[in-house]
Amino acid sequence: MADVRQAPKRLDGVGPKTADTSDRAGLGSRQVAWMSIAAGVSVANIYYVQPLLRPLATSFAVSDALAGLLPMITMVGYAAGLLLVVPVLERAGLHRLMRWLNAGRLIALALAASATGYPVFAAASVLLGATSVLAQILMPAAASLVPPEAVGRTTARITAGLFGGIVGARVIAGALDGLLGWRPVYALSALATLVVHLALRRLPEPPLRHALGYRALLRSLLPLLRSERGLRRAALTAAAGFAAFNIFWTAVTLYVTGPTHGWSTTGAGLLGMVGVVGTATVLATGRFLDRGAQRGLAVAAAGVMALGLLVAGLWGLSAGALILGALLLDSGARVSNVANQTHALRQRPEARARLNTLYMTTYFAAGSVGSAAGALLFAHIGWTLTTLAAAALAALGATLAARA
Repeated sequence: MADVRQAPKRLDGVGPKTADTSDRAGLGSRQVAWMSIAAGVSVANIYYVQPLLRPLATSFAVSDALAGLLPMITMVGYAAGLLLVVPVLERAGLHRLMRWLNAGRLIALALAASATGYPVFAAASVLLGATSVLAQILMPAAASLVPPEAVGRTTARITAGLFGGIVGARVIAGALDGLLGWRPVYALSALATLVVHLALRRLPEPPLRHALGYRALLRSLLPLLRSERGLRRAALTAAAGFAAFNIFWTAVTLYVTGPTHGWSTTGAGLLGMVGVVGTATVLATGRFLDRGAQRGLAVAAAGVMALGLLVAGLWGLSAGALILGALLLDSGARVSNVANQTHALRQRPEARARLNTLYMTTYFAAGSVGSAAGALLFAHIGWTLTTLAAAALAALGATLAARA
């Protein structure tokens, strides 16, 4: 077992600002690639439901508005996992936490695949969200296992896998529903979970930073948030953009499968293929992150998101405008997240799991509100005003990033 060096702790459990001097077992390119795949497989579970809203509403005999709450319910579970599970990395270790999460996710997937009513599926969605935080365990673990000058590139690669999972989730769910129904979507995810679990067994274990108990870890979160202005700015900037992102992707499913466009569920899922471009964009920005360009990238990304929402909202009767708007939105969202997350993880190297907890809890709490707002706004004010509201949120993110 690697030598564990504990940074001295203040009474609040946060610890001082110090350079990252931990022993590093190192990560090979293949290991980072599997971490990226695992991140995508895990986070996909949150997004399978988006193109399935109408089939689920029909299957469970509920309204579109009630079915539209399922993405929010799943993200509430994810936010709970971020807050209550991710900090445990600094105490329990990577491999033990992965075992717990993967076992819990398999149970949740089995419940979702076999659900015969809305309440059971909703409960399974909460558990599925809470156990799908593996990407946010892998991110700080990887940052602790590579040299400081490679944190940006490594974060970008794992983030690219994460967003690839979002793209794949929409496409796979839409396609499988068109062929076999929605239940095989969750069965396939269970199989993928087993594969990546086996592939990650040989990852090095990041050094544990301290022996704080679970309650002490949670109590230290608020003092850490108060002490880190850079973390707060990064989290709020990304949160505004992610709320806008989820407003769009919840509303657009209902919009394109409704009477205006009349697309099939498969067609709605294929719209998510625009995210392939955004994923490639993230990989291209990795080297700039390691040169300290996070602020400029965050401002530009938020601006691109706002532009994409305006295009999709004002010219939404055109399929081409919808595709272009979705492409700009997805690309901007991916760069915004990786730029802000890289900045957040560099604030306090000895507390990366908790930094990621605070950043991603804020991020996905905003995303869950955006998912619910997307369905409700679309039902009450229509497509154009819904996307304009989302564009205003993205512009707010650009303003926050510029003032950081």
